[in-house]
Amino acid sequence: MANKNIRKMVRVVVVIVVVLAGAALSGWLLVARTAAANRDLTASGTIEAVEVRMGTQLGGTVEAVNVTEGSPVKAGQLLARVHPNAGTQVENIRAPLNGVVLERLFEPGEIATPGSTLLVLGDLFTLNLTVYVPEDRYGQVILGHAYPVQVDSFPGAIFDGTVTHIADQAEFTPRNVQTVEGRKTTVFAVRLSVANPSLTLKPGMPADVNFGSK
Repeated sequence: MANKNIRKMVRVVVVIVVVLAGAALSGWLLVARTAAANRDLTASGTIEAVEVRMGTQLGGTVEAVNVTEGSPVKAGQLLARVHPNAGTQVENIRAPLNGVVLERLFEPGEIATPGSTLLVLGDLFTLNLTVYVPEDRYGQVILGHAYPVQVDSFPGAIFDGTVTHIADQAEFTPRNVQTVEGRKTTVFAVRLSVANPSLTLKPGMPADVNFGSK
């Protein structure tokens, strides 16, 4: 009889231990999920120059192109000259801002039609940063909101990045996403405009943006 009671007590203790262990595990998983959901969202990308297209209004023969691809330019600098087919007034193409030449599309002696783009400049005062955020954090990013941007070249420095575009469609999406884990592999492109008044940032720099936590 005593042995039977002891066995009963042992079974009860085992059940209690299992229940407590299950409750502890559930609590840990809940805390882990909450911590994961509330973690900071940091995304990485590469600083890019905003493109400015320089063209001819009148069209005509391109007399000179004074810059090459990769050349830095200053606001007001003469970039190219175009002689219209009718008339004698030469059209001077000048840089509207400090930047860098991304593309040179015409050579001296070639004929440019009215509205043709002769050069593409990169605006160094306002740069772009495109990053990708996971589908389950998509609602955390706010259009028009400013977020801190950091680059490895200047540790501790904070730059202002304003969200200018959030993609309407996900990328890298499997054809048939049926599971929650599968949906987490989808990402949305987010583009930010980064102010660069001191010209500290340069195109090509890796950058991180912190969207905060939920």
